[in-house]
Amino acid sequence: MNNTYLITLPYLSDSSLYFEAIANDPWSCYLDSGIYDDLDENIDEKSRYDIIVSNPFIKIIAEENAVFIEENNQKIIFNENAFDVLEKILARFDVQDTSLPFAGGALGYFSYELTQSSIKDNKDFVGMPLMMIGIYDWALIVDHKEKTACIASHLINKDTKDYLTTLTKKLKSVRPDNQIFKINSNIKSLLNYEAYDVIVNKILSFIKEGDVYQINISNKYIVSCEGNSWTGYKKLREINRAPFMAYFHFDDFDILCGSPERFIKSNSERVETRPIKGTEPRDTNPEKDKVNAEKLLASEKDRAENLMIVDLLRNDLSKNCIPGSVNVKALCELKSYSNVHHLESTIEGRLKPDSSLVKMLKDCFPGGSVTGTPKVRSMEIISELEPHKRDIYCGSIGYIGFNHNMDTNIAIRTLVRKNNKLHFYSGGGIVAQSNSKNEFNEIAFKASNIKKWINFFNKD
Repeated sequence: MNNTYLITLPYLSDSSLYFEAIANDPWSCYLDSGIYDDLDENIDEKSRYDIIVSNPFIKIIAEENAVFIEENNQKIIFNENAFDVLEKILARFDVQDTSLPFAGGALGYFSYELTQSSIKDNKDFVGMPLMMIGIYDWALIVDHKEKTACIASHLINKDTKDYLTTLTKKLKSVRPDNQIFKINSNIKSLLNYEAYDVIVNKILSFIKEGDVYQINISNKYIVSCEGNSWTGYKKLREINRAPFMAYFHFDDFDILCGSPERFIKSNSERVETRPIKGTEPRDTNPEKDKVNAEKLLASEKDRAENLMIVDLLRNDLSKNCIPGSVNVKALCELKSYSNVHHLESTIEGRLKPDSSLVKMLKDCFPGGSVTGTPKVRSMEIISELEPHKRDIYCGSIGYIGFNHNMDTNIAIRTLVRKNNKLHFYSGGGIVAQSNSKNEFNEIAFKASNIKKWINFFNKD
């Protein structure tokens, strides 16, 4: 099937207005490039497209011991690996058209703990499924480079065309709707400095013994809220502008993601990952800001941290890429965001003909930049030392299209809102040269945009 059904829409530089029309619809999702005005100079391939979907015709929900498929008002239970179930469902649909990034397919989130065989019950947790993936038959695509917008579909589901006719009318009449969103408490931190220091020293002992080279350790924060999550997210995207943002509305929780980091992208068999390791804060004084950037570029510790993860990801990609095709395209490049400077590397390869996008995602999951190296041992130590489940944090959000395109993020700078509580996290890599005080300060300024956002809604 090659034909794509298209409905042309007026281009909006701020595509959040389109999402406004469906923000409360079932399983609505907004993959947000962080572009919201005509004067933006930052449009590149990372921030070219916004993708909007809702009302999937198949729902895949993975819990710890089973995977549930909801289709045609029926529920089927699988006792299989969640990635394998997703692979089987996507295999039913094959579309060769690749002119758009996504015009239908799998879209949703994969939690950090998804591939772990046993998850400790004594940890603080959100209470959300390990994976929620919708199979969508349409998408609203906003292309900020070409300044176009359209609804695209392969019309696989018999009800799609009628639905899109109704949706188009809805989109044409949408108006901004700023409902109330409020923060009702101070931020509760699961780890104070003393507790964090104990964990870092345990990690340094593991490193000294040669057990691991690097471990990414995180802190969790909780704050009370009320009102409309979408209203909150619209302010978050102003404060924490980033190329891999996302908003999800599910039945009993919402995800607000402000990630700057790509996990894996694939287009026409070309595979790319862009790990981030190394951080310094931004400064409002341009001279001090430049000094911070130069300090990061010159930091042997941060470069070593980045190089370790580059090696790990080269190995992860090679499991499903053609031998000899995996190479480092860029190493430790400076990337500056609203509150931090980062070092970002780019690794690319070519997918083996006998592999698949789902298999590659499964074999690389979770992203090495948020585990440490070696990955399996690092994850065991993280599970032992962190007092919380990570849930969506350090997992991934993104899509695998019917057209064999994929793009996914690392779900950092991410909040989950459930039962009038917001859960969010911040972490960083610990290596032999790490100092617990410096690392504690680093995870604090990584979360500074989220705290700034919280303070905006906590004015009372």
